[in-house]
Amino acid sequence: MIPAGPPPLDPDEARSRILEELAKAEYDNSPGFVDWLLGQIEQWYTNLVAGIDGSSAAQAGIAVLLLLALLVVAFLVLRRTGMIRRSHSLAVAPELDADPVLTAAELREASRSAITSGRFDDGAVLALRSLVRDLDQRTLLDVSAGLTAHEAAERAALSYPDLRGRIQRGATAFDTAAYSPRHATEKQADDLLRLAEYIADSAPDLTAVDAGGPTSTSESEPRSANGSGSPSTSGSRTGVRS
Repeated sequence: MIPAGPPPLDPDEARSRILEELAKAEYDNSPGFVDWLLGQIEQWYTNLVAGIDGSSAAQAGIAVLLLLALLVVAFLVLRRTGMIRRSHSLAVAPELDADPVLTAAELREASRSAITSGRFDDGAVLALRSLVRDLDQRTLLDVSAGLTAHEAAERAALSYPDLRGRIQRGATAFDTAAYSPRHATEKQADDLLRLAEYIADSAPDLTAVDAGGPTSTSESEPRSANGSGSPSTSGSRTGVRS
């Protein structure tokens, strides 16, 4: 008998795993965009100063003004591309087991408030924390110190295999909000909160857990505990802006 291979990966999950692997430092031998840009500016300015006659105060003044203009342009470019974040820290803790330990409902409410206030990074982080806390409260997931978003997503997908792709995308949104120079979008934060609310009202697929892994990678939704269908992406049940 030929042993059954692992279940096929959801395309979004496969893409996320590849990007996560390629982001590791051992694959990056380049000096980085910031170092390259600063090196180019330094080299240009050195060549410019070397060509200035020391007796010419006007030329020296022009060189200083050009350097300041270049630095301003470089800063604006880096900020526009996300290499420099507008805020270097979140207003909430990114750890999935962060103290104080709030209930899943409290975390969802905090996420909803953050999204409504335009703090989409905080909203995304709190939404995934609420999802993880909910599964922890229902003993469907064991939260340990240092648990990463994608590790939590893998374990959550055991109980909700049909939501695997959405959960993985939520973990990616969490990483973007918590650790990336880029920001989570309003849609990413809102979708993650809606997913957390839906899972909180849905019964897990215990047959997949008993089998030791997910049995499906489709995007169809599991049965809701209150008889509802899939999570809405256009309604107003979260109370946040769509």
